[in-house]
Amino acid sequence: MAVYAVVMAGGRGERFWPLSEEARTKPFVPLLGPRTLLQQTVERLDPLVPPERVLISIGETHHRLAREQLPEIPEENFIVEPLARDTSACLGYSALHLERRDPDAVMIAIPADHYVGDAAAYRATLERGIRSLEGVTAVVFGVRPVRPESGYGYVQARRPASGREHDPWPVVRFVEKPDRATAARYLESGDYFWNSGIFVWRNRTLLALFERHMPATYRGLCELRPLLARAGAERERRSVFAGLERLSVDFGILERSDGLVLVPVEFPWDDIGNWAALERALPADAFGNVARGAHVAVNSTGCVVYTDAGTVATFGVSDLVVVQANGKVLVTTKERAAELKRVVSALGPEHAPKEQRGETE
Repeated sequence: MAVYAVVMAGGRGERFWPLSEEARTKPFVPLLGPRTLLQQTVERLDPLVPPERVLISIGETHHRLAREQLPEIPEENFIVEPLARDTSACLGYSALHLERRDPDAVMIAIPADHYVGDAAAYRATLERGIRSLEGVTAVVFGVRPVRPESGYGYVQARRPASGREHDPWPVVRFVEKPDRATAARYLESGDYFWNSGIFVWRNRTLLALFERHMPATYRGLCELRPLLARAGAERERRSVFAGLERLSVDFGILERSDGLVLVPVEFPWDDIGNWAALERALPADAFGNVARGAHVAVNSTGCVVYTDAGTVATFGVSDLVVVQANGKVLVTTKERAAELKRVVSALGPEHAPKEQRGETE
């Protein structure tokens, strides 16, 4: 079995304004270091999945930018989505492309914009998931919660009969984002995991799951199959793609499927959902301040600072988010950082990231 990775590089990036804007959304910005999140995602896959077996699912708007950032990826490995239709359509369309290349392939589906703190442990965990595919429908990678997080989806799983917690856990159910009290109960129970959004399945199995659980989308995929190699069929592909259901693969496929197992991850992970999350991914100074770029802190504690030009100084403040990027400045509290979409909306349509052609949400 040849193993391929499909890296989903969509999204609008409103929670990382002003660094992330319409032309350069979250996967394409150097949020955690000199390399972008997309570049870091591809780099940590090698050598488990070398560049020639990494497929990038991308929208037309960011196709050129992705090619510039990933010169090691062959041009034919960029899968350009005709429209935004969430992750089910993204991965179904990618499965058609992978089917043409290798009908017996194993697909790892990976978001392009997460933080992973240990690349070697990441690859070892993926390998464990690939080995766990025998006799199961798909593998979900779960993160052991370390706080009562209400912003993540959860997966409930049953402890392995072997008693070894590193072995696969049979999946019981998926749970949408809970309230904080419920999340606290999940944390205490020991059998709930954060849903990392990383999955492994055989490509044939994924297409069969579409046929069973999303038949309308599967019919659309069958219409798209002969159009992939047809020159001048862009308008037809776009028309068919527009009719696909707009659902996440979690809700459309995984929550409706049997025979799933969960493999606990053995690496630091965070989905870096807003500016405040940087304090979980970057080192802090003696006063709890986290900074990317030049930052001078005087009587300041617990601040998150990002600057792409010049120096930011914080004086006598605590728990602020201060961002200077693309000639714009943001100042908010860590507590309100998750509500940044309201600011982008208030700034007007010229600042708001528009729904991109072919951007996976």
